[in-house]
Order: sequence, then C-alpha cells, then structure tokens
Amino acid sequence: MKKNILLMGLCAGMILTGCASQSETDSSVKEVSLDIVVKDEVNDKELFNETLTKEGDIENLYDFLSECDELEIVFEEGSYGAYIDSMLGLKQDFNKGPWWLFSSENNETCKEEGMCPAVQNLGINDGDQFVFSYTNEF
Repeated sequence: MKKNILLMGLCAGMILTGCASQSETDSSVKEVSLDIVVKDEVNDKELFNETLTKEGDIENLYDFLSECDELEIVFEEGSYGAYIDSMLGLKQDFNKGPWWLFSSENNETCKEEGMCPAVQNLGINDGDQFVFSYTNEF
C-alpha cells in the first residue's frame, strides 16, 4: 500500500514538473525592441525617433505596432490585409496622397525582397529599425 501511494506521489510530481516546464517553454510572450523613426516628408519634420520595447505575443510588425499607443496608429483593412491609415494624427488619403510608407535597412525580409511586405506579413526581430514616412511620393 505504501509503495502504491509513493508511486502515485512520484507520478503526480513528474506530471506537475512536466507541465510547469512545458508552460515556460511554450510561452509565446516575448520582448522586442525596435528603432522607430517617423517622418513627415510633406512638412519636412521628424515626428518621432526612439527605440520602443514591447512585450507580448509579437510575431510581426502589426502585432508590435498594435502595442504602440505613443504612435497613435489607426489601421484599416485592405485587400492585402491591414495598412496604416493614420499615425501621430496624420491621416493618409489612400486615393491621392499623402500616404504612409515604411522601410527598413536591416530587417532580413525587407532586404531580401527589396521592399517591406504588409505589416501583418512582416516578421520582425529584436533590434530591427523602421522608418515610417508620410509622403506624397512613392
């Protein structure tokens, strides 16, 4: 009887230890820091230039920017997914401009493709740098 109780206790301990270890390693919560520059090219002003650090379930640029209250970003849904409609109070005119564009010189995907894909499709890494431009020109 004592052996059965001891065996059951040992099994329960292993299960609890396994669950605790799994929950720590399966967690998708991570901390990401990005260098963000926001330029108003229409009025030739730099509006923002800081490194922002966010923590959460961050898989792509959309996830990161969704956590950035300081940038006052408003997303809209388009045929290719979400796009930036407004940032820091500057709203784009999708048909005639100015528009919100973004680029990165060190994000691997942007470098490989020669341009950055849509925010929901762009994976990011800690230390990536992005420039968001409010511009009348492509």
